Amino acid sequence: MLTSALAFVRRELATYASYRAKLALGLASLVLSLVTFSFVGRVVAGAGRGFVEQYGMSYSSFAVVGIFVHSLAVSGLHSFRSAVRREQLQGTLELLLTTRLPSPVLVVLAGAGELVITVLGGAALMAGGAALIGLDLRLSPSLAGALVLYLLVMCGVGLASAGVIMVSKEGEPISWAVSGATGLLGGVYFPVDMLPGWLQAGARVLPTTHALAVARYGAEGTTAPGSSGSLLFLAVSAAASLVVGLAVLEWGCRRARNAGTLGQY
Repeated sequence: MLTSALAFVRRELATYASYRAKLALGLASLVLSLVTFSFVGRVVAGAGRGFVEQYGMSYSSFAVVGIFVHSLAVSGLHSFRSAVRREQLQGTLELLLTTRLPSPVLVVLAGAGELVITVLGGAALMAGGAALIGLDLRLSPSLAGALVLYLLVMCGVGLASAGVIMVSKEGEPISWAVSGATGLLGGVYFPVDMLPGWLQAGARVLPTTHALAVARYGAEGTTAPGSSGSLLFLAVSAAASLVVGLAVLEWGCRRARNAGTLGQY
C-alpha cells in the first residue's frame, strides 16, 4: 500500500510539473494575492488599530492564514472526486479498480497527490507571506493539529463526494454546498462576528470556524481561548466525517460495479 501511495503521489507531481505554464501562473497568482492582501491590510490598518487590538494580528496575517486553511478544505473536498472523474474521462477507472487493493483505498491513494500539492502550495504561501510582505507566521503544535484535523474532516466529505460521482458521473452537490458554506460563514476573509447574529449561530458549528480560530492564534505563537475544546470538536468531526465518507464511497463503488457503469462517464 505504501508503494502504491508513493506511485500515485509521484504520478500527480510529475503531471503537475509537466504543465509549466500552469505552474508559472500559479506562482504569479500567489504573488499577486500576497501583494493584494498587503495593500488591503494597509487600508484596514489606516482605519485605526481596532482590528489588531481585537483579533491579535494584522489583516494581512488574518487573510493569509484563512486562505491557507481554506485551500486545505477545498483540496480535501475536491481531490478524491477529481481523481475519480479524471479516471472516468481517461477510461482507466474500471482498470484501476480491478487491481488487488480495495476500491476505496485506490480512490484515496489517487487523490493523495493533489493533497500533497496543496500542502506544498500552502507552505509556499506562508513562506511567501514572510518573505514578501514581512508576516511573522510560525508553525506551532496547535496550528499543525488544527490543520491536520480540519483536513481530515474535509477529506471525509470529499470521499463521500467521490462516492456520489462514481454513480452520478456529473452533478454532485455535496462539495459545492460545503465549499460555499465554509468560504462564506467560516471566517476565511473576515471575522465571524461581522456576520448577522442569525448567521453567527450557524458559523459557530462549522469545523472551519474552530480550525481557523486555533490556527490563527497558533500562527502567532499563542494559544486560542478554548483551543482544547475546538481541537476536540475537530477530532470528533474528523472521525465522524471519515466513517461516513468511506461508507458512501464504498456504496458508490459497489453500486457502479454492480450496474456495470465503471467504464461510463
